[in-house]
Amino acid sequence: MGMLAQAYPDDAERGSAMGIALGGLALGVLVGPPYGGVLYEWAGKPLPFILLALLTLFDGSLQFMVLQPKIDRGEPEGSSMKQLAKDPYIIVAAV
Repeated sequence: MGMLAQAYPDDAERGSAMGIALGGLALGVLVGPPYGGVLYEWAGKPLPFILLALLTLFDGSLQFMVLQPKIDRGEPEGSSMKQLAKDPYIIVAAV
């Protein structure tokens, strides 16, 4: 959800994208158990779990290739300890 909110800053587009994402989630919840049951009856207990593991590995590898992490090597922003020690609100909160 956070990735969708970041990718779609416009409220209307974000609402549509989140609706599609939640619709896909609901579809998976509805279709998954019957599909897993059919696989269990057809090929036994391990097959549904093996297919889910393969699907997870495939999805993870695609995300690793598509979503490049952003590494910021810059100086972290914020106040110095000296500035914080001079702030009366910080002093009151610390006492």
